[in-house]
Amino acid sequence: MAFWTTILLSAAIVSIASIGLFLHISSGQLNPGMAPFVGLGGYVSGALCVNSGLSAWLSMPIAVVAGFAFGSLFAFITLRLHHWFFAVTTLTLSVASVSGVGMIDYFGGPVGLTNIPLATSPALIVSAFAGVLLVAYALHKSSVGLQIRAMGDDEPLSQVFGVHVRTMRILVFGLGSAMAALSGALQAHRFGIYEPSDLGFMQSLLLFIYVIVGGKRSVFGPVLGTFFLFVMPEVINISAQTQLLVFGALMVIVSIWMPEGLAGALAALWRRLGPGRAGARRTGRANALPHAGAHE
Repeated sequence: MAFWTTILLSAAIVSIASIGLFLHISSGQLNPGMAPFVGLGGYVSGALCVNSGLSAWLSMPIAVVAGFAFGSLFAFITLRLHHWFFAVTTLTLSVASVSGVGMIDYFGGPVGLTNIPLATSPALIVSAFAGVLLVAYALHKSSVGLQIRAMGDDEPLSQVFGVHVRTMRILVFGLGSAMAALSGALQAHRFGIYEPSDLGFMQSLLLFIYVIVGGKRSVFGPVLGTFFLFVMPEVINISAQTQLLVFGALMVIVSIWMPEGLAGALAALWRRLGPGRAGARRTGRANALPHAGAHE
């Protein structure tokens, strides 16, 4: 039981970053280089505790604010970049961050930060996960969420209908980055160590796969994708190398046959087989009986 609790808590922490990435993608900001924004939270919170003596209860909120500030600044600088150009920029940031952070002594150099105070609990992790999911869901269902999705689907058209694209792009990217920083801070204070490799391409790729496989149209998609892909390797007991092959194959399958991801497929199945559909079928059969008798 303790083993599965550990897996599920880890999935909850990563889901927070996946939800942040979902917000980025929903607004049309294709970001396959999310790991540096997660790592910012882990490094800022960990370094403030280890090197400056701050309490984790102070350093984690500071890390979240730093994530929002850095994400907003990055979005402002890259406003003119869209789609693949923006994606290449974030990937470059992810690759460069590994070497860059390894040169900063305050962040532990190439070894990374160690002896970070352990300051998380299951209640804290679940509360943070639930809070982020609630914020993202409320935003997704609001009029602002509609503007975000419109901007992601067709930016020029959304501008015609009065969406302030520049401001919205900066704020949404900042919010998603703040969620990512919270995920990194929780991870740092759960395991007590944070390394430069945590900012690398592989971590970014996994986050991107979680969102695409889970579904980028529903706020529950990244959560479903993260938990599914976290639990699956433990259930079927596959190696790390095989895991990447399986994840890649799943991403191809989803892209071709389930463009709305697992969340979209389950929603479609529920509409097809759910209670409402079954009731409609029964009503249809009942209404058809008198007509059949009338012809007899």
